[in-house]
Amino acid sequence: MTKTIYLLVGGEATRLKPLSEGIPKALLTIKSVPIVDLILENLERAGFVEFKLICSIKHKEQWENYQIKTHRAIHLLFEEEKLDTAGYIVKNIDDFEDEFFCMNGDLLLEMNFQTFMDKVEVASNSTICSVQVEDPSRYGVLHLEENKIVDFIEKPDDLKYGNNISMGFYYLMKQDIQSIKGNLTIPSSFEKDVFPQLSKNLLLDCFKVNGKMIDVGTRESYIEAHTSDESNWISENVLIGENTNIKNSIIFENCNIGSDVQISNSIVLKDSVISDGSEIHDEIY
Repeated sequence: MTKTIYLLVGGEATRLKPLSEGIPKALLTIKSVPIVDLILENLERAGFVEFKLICSIKHKEQWENYQIKTHRAIHLLFEEEKLDTAGYIVKNIDDFEDEFFCMNGDLLLEMNFQTFMDKVEVASNSTICSVQVEDPSRYGVLHLEENKIVDFIEKPDDLKYGNNISMGFYYLMKQDIQSIKGNLTIPSSFEKDVFPQLSKNLLLDCFKVNGKMIDVGTRESYIEAHTSDESNWISENVLIGENTNIKNSIIFENCNIGSDVQISNSIVLKDSVISDGSEIHDEIY
């Protein structure tokens, strides 16, 4: 079984601007550690040894600097233009391994990777991990017949099709993607193009995971990734005045926060100065 995995790290966290201005989402930090490092550490524990990062050419310098600094065996693959989540793989599928793993590069996953890897040892088709959510109306739901995915239902109003959604972690077979390539165009999305085509041809299986995923691309989820174990995350060299109340928020380094300040559900950027009596709620400040 291959121990190679492709990470889709071309995305930008547009909903986290100005925090993410000019920075690929995967190089944002969680408690001062780059998101990509947290992902790779998790995958290393599962036995993966080779990492291929599909990046945007506009972030070439940043990724090359990261490659120099990391001790891991990573290979950088650059998109010269926007190809969407699956475009690079579809376009170059003939050059890929017969089977490989792929993961969205903006997710923090809690799952037993080994059980999935054991499952796909005997898989006959491409397989994606799914997790159950309480409210599937926010997502695209997997319409399942046993463990075969037969359709994707976009933001359903009820539980008619269940509550299993894609976890963003995939085992892909080269021959499956080659068989539908003629029906795809570039740019190409896994969620909107590749997976619906595979499911239409009964080439896509589902592996249900008892786990959790956090997509760090929104303010709410980015805060959750920092504060899941405590109510706030406050970096070094932060000055906080008297009678200031901070709740469920992230405070980056070198901030000067005055007295009688109220901060909740917010991200305060580094070097910020907040005057006495200010109120900051649900903001990236």
